[in-house]
Amino acid sequence: MAKKKAIIAGAGLSGLTLGTALAQREWDVQILERSSELREIGAGLYLWENGLKVLESIDVFDEACKDVEFINSLDMIDEKREMVHSTKFTAENRFCVIPRKDIHSALARAAEEAGARIETNIRAVSADSSGTITIDNGKTFKADLIVGADGIYSKIRDSLNIKSTIEKVNNGALRALIPRIDADEVGIAMEYWSGYRRIGIAPSTDQFRYIYLTTRSEDKEGLSDPINKEAWLSSFPHLESVIKRINFSRADQHFHYIYLKSWSAGRTALIGDAAHGMEPNLGQGAGVSISSALELANQLSNFDIDTALQNWEAIMRPVAEKTQIWSRIYGASASNWPKELYNIRSEVIKKAIESENIEYMMSIAARHVAGSNEVPVGTS
Repeated sequence: MAKKKAIIAGAGLSGLTLGTALAQREWDVQILERSSELREIGAGLYLWENGLKVLESIDVFDEACKDVEFINSLDMIDEKREMVHSTKFTAENRFCVIPRKDIHSALARAAEEAGARIETNIRAVSADSSGTITIDNGKTFKADLIVGADGIYSKIRDSLNIKSTIEKVNNGALRALIPRIDADEVGIAMEYWSGYRRIGIAPSTDQFRYIYLTTRSEDKEGLSDPINKEAWLSSFPHLESVIKRINFSRADQHFHYIYLKSWSAGRTALIGDAAHGMEPNLGQGAGVSISSALELANQLSNFDIDTALQNWEAIMRPVAEKTQIWSRIYGASASNWPKELYNIRSEVIKKAIESENIEYMMSIAARHVAGSNEVPVGTS
């Protein structure tokens, strides 16, 4: 019997994860990357238990995490340098920060070792519901399944005429890897708040720490590129050692939320940011994306394509949408909180997060394990 064929537009984390998982399941996989070389833009990648289980499932964990320091606690600290909340981690509930280039390289190798063909300098410009994809030179290719894993500004999504809402959010961030020094904390990640600015710091490997600095988009000094260190020191003078170590950072002036009426049209599907982009406030953009990719591969292994797409979306859409909701709430607590009420913000947030229900809702994505959910009744 001939192998089923999938063509994936985009060799980012979600595209490579899906390509690897499908190739391991005996699919003929072709991954089209618009850049001239495989590369991952960015600094560090938050991965919680859901994402780490994906890496284990496709045999990428050992390579991607070989130099990673696992984190014992994630602490939220306010303007008074007082603890607002501390999230604890265990061997059953893991959390770490992996350099993006490390996980991307590991996924690319795994995809090729499984038999997927990765072709660079090929820009996909459209697809249709019949399973046909078109590239920028006008050539078309047919497959059993086309997947758009081509990010926030997805050309595949735009060509499918799926009803969508793309919302640009008034928040941005600088992100960087900085060298570690002996005085740095071990096993502890921290997020410091000051007004509508936040700085997150986490151990990554034995050589690097990951840092993000997030603020409102109109904060031109806060989001200047290159970084305006004095602007951030004015808000976080106690973090001078960290801020001074930033030599290069990636700047995002805005983040986006993506909402689609459907994640697929016929034989063409959308995954990752193309389907459900979100602010990185909960550190789950990548985790949800690669979990969704693995879930899609699992469904395609057990059902015909039409049923698999239906099941996959029924399982993963609630996870993505609830994560989007709580990411928005978390971000608004920082960027939209009334200045005249700053004096009560920490106490309100502390009581809210310590509510068992809210903490449970905020961790929906982290607790989701691809392949462990039954399809909701009435969807298959």
